[in-house]
Amino acid sequence: MMKMMERGDTAMGFNQNKITHNFVPTPDGGKIIITALNGNDKQTIDEIKNHTLDIQKEFSGGNFTKPFFIHAQQVPGTMVMSEKKDLIKYNIRNLNNGSSLQLATNDKELIAAIKQFMQFQAREHYGH
Repeated sequence: MMKMMERGDTAMGFNQNKITHNFVPTPDGGKIIITALNGNDKQTIDEIKNHTLDIQKEFSGGNFTKPFFIHAQQVPGTMVMSEKKDLIKYNIRNLNNGSSLQLATNDKELIAAIKQFMQFQAREHYGH
């Protein structure tokens, strides 16, 4: 867990001990929610919002190197997500203390892959 957190600091650009990650499967895909633990920590909140924009750009281009780097392994679901990248609709929602990124599709295989990704991330991050 400690090594993953260190790699997360590097890949995401903010201190993992200052945030919480939630990975939520949804009927049409999933949602990544990242929030600062301190609602007054403007720097971390801005870094979260920038990271969410980066992830949307990378994922929509089929680039899942950050999850691979952070977890030091192939992340379940990313192969299908990369292959079918054009079928995923992304929606960013800014929150007072962070940001959420929703991934949605109508493709059944892709929905299953996104859910695998979300479930793996939730286990790995332990609600962190």
